[in-house]
Amino acid sequence: MYQIKGKIDTTNAAEFEKHLMAAKPAVIDASELEYISSAELRVLLKLAKAVGDVTINNVSNEVYEIFEVTGFTEILNVSKRLKEINIDNAVLLGAGANGRAYRLDDERIVKVYNKISNPPEKIRREQESARRAFVHGVPSAIPFELVTVGDELGMIYELVDANTLGSVVHNAPEKLREYALTEKLREYALRMSDLMKKLHSTEMEKDTMPDARMTLRLWADIAAKSDYYSEEDMQRVYDLIDSIPVRNTFIHGDYYPGNIMVQNDELILIDMGDASVGHPVIDLLGTYHLLSLTPKKNPDVAMRYLGMTAEEAVRMWDILIRDYLGTDNDKAVADLEESLISFALIRSLGGIVFSDVIPEEKRRYFSALIMKDLLGSIEKADMIIKAV
Repeated sequence: MYQIKGKIDTTNAAEFEKHLMAAKPAVIDASELEYISSAELRVLLKLAKAVGDVTINNVSNEVYEIFEVTGFTEILNVSKRLKEINIDNAVLLGAGANGRAYRLDDERIVKVYNKISNPPEKIRREQESARRAFVHGVPSAIPFELVTVGDELGMIYELVDANTLGSVVHNAPEKLREYALTEKLREYALRMSDLMKKLHSTEMEKDTMPDARMTLRLWADIAAKSDYYSEEDMQRVYDLIDSIPVRNTFIHGDYYPGNIMVQNDELILIDMGDASVGHPVIDLLGTYHLLSLTPKKNPDVAMRYLGMTAEEAVRMWDILIRDYLGTDNDKAVADLEESLISFALIRSLGGIVFSDVIPEEKRRYFSALIMKDLLGSIEKADMIIKAV
């Protein structure tokens, strides 16, 4: 990224303009810029006319005031330097594919985003998606400040006395543990189902949010850029994604107990980074992947990602999906789950590519198994689409 630093005034204006116009950067890092005169701001205006939109990031409060007073915040995309947050003493509430949630104090939590799958523009889009969802009656926490956490980005949420749904179920007092695994778990599973139904009946304005299928395409694109899969197999994956009908209803995109906070006994959604509009299968596949497929195959990771045991997670999914689909027929549920597998495994195609936990030779082995399972279940994929 092109960087400007120090003081830029009449003493170095000519050199500044020469280097800037030669490089013609569209994005500028101003984290070390101490001062810029109004005359040199006009050089930035000249740059904007030459390259189109110009973004200037990490501006200090003092320098931002110069941009604001001169009206340049209306002309250029200027963002302030982000506040740094230390999480050494923070309590980990839960983790997932997109990041980890920590309690900072009695009033705030911070969502720390994994760098690989969360570029800054996606995180900023989450802010807008959360505000848009809130206006439409979706119970969501409003992210109010983007921060840095080490070399990662984070989002501050103001949540008073809130915990993840997974931890609420799992951390019941010992004398209530049996209750937590039965009535309490059932209660929250049904409430998760009700909230999901509310999301999937919420109509959004046309062209105001991205197509939910784009999330699946991103995972497929990651897989396609590797040499793990053949072009023929990947084309079948893309065809499967394109077969999902277009809808204009709200989709959370990462709906699981780690992204649902319980505040004053109300369920509040966080992590709107994948919020979009589309067919409910997009939400169902993610929930199924995290609450059932993963815990069954890797029980040890359930506590890390969900804040609850594998047994609790699988039971919660079973109650949720039966209520959501309005059926208690075991075969119908099993058939629908099998049809969900093909969609759920699309995430795994991309996820296995950049895994830094599994050795290369094992990644290739597992990727072959994932593709085999996915292709074997594609013929049943339309079952879940018709059901919901």
